This record gives sequence, structure tokens and C-alpha cells, in this order.
Amino acid sequence: MSRSDELAERKARLIAQADLQRMQALLAWQMARSIVAPPAAETRSRRSRTVAATLIGFSLPFLGAGRMRRVVRAISIGITVLRAFRAWRAGGR
Repeated sequence: MSRSDELAERKARLIAQADLQRMQALLAWQMARSIVAPPAAETRSRRSRTVAATLIGFSLPFLGAGRMRRVVRAISIGITVLRAFRAWRAGGR
């Protein structure tokens, strides 16, 4: 086998390996998104949106926009961590 054939074969293996790693990364990203994403609209309670909107509507004038933004961000991060923890304990199902 000549040197150019060896290089061509090595290049083909590297390309295939890069494609495989790219697909693995995409699969890992999709799995992470499915774990952290909120539940589908059909599985959520119909009242959850109205309850959240009502709570925000009442608390916004009392807390102010800046403080309310921080509170909502903290709650959002907390819920995301809770979802990830529950999915981890369930075995990624």
C-alpha cells in the first residue's frame, strides 16, 4: 500500500469519525432538550397559564419590573433544575 493510499484511507476514517461524533453530539443535545423542556401543551393543566398570569399580574405592581424579572428568572431556573432532577431520577425516561 502506498503512502498516498494510506493517507486517503486515514482521511476517510477521520471524516467518518467526525460525522459520528457530530451525530452523537446532536443526539445528546436532543436528549438534554427533551429532559429540560416543559411538558407538552396537552399534558399541562389548562388553568396553569391563567394562574401564572394572574400571579404575575398581581405581583408586578407590588414588586416592580426589575425585581419581578429576577423573581421569575429564579423560579424558571428552579423549575428547570427540578425537571432535570426528576428526569435523572426516573432514568431519563
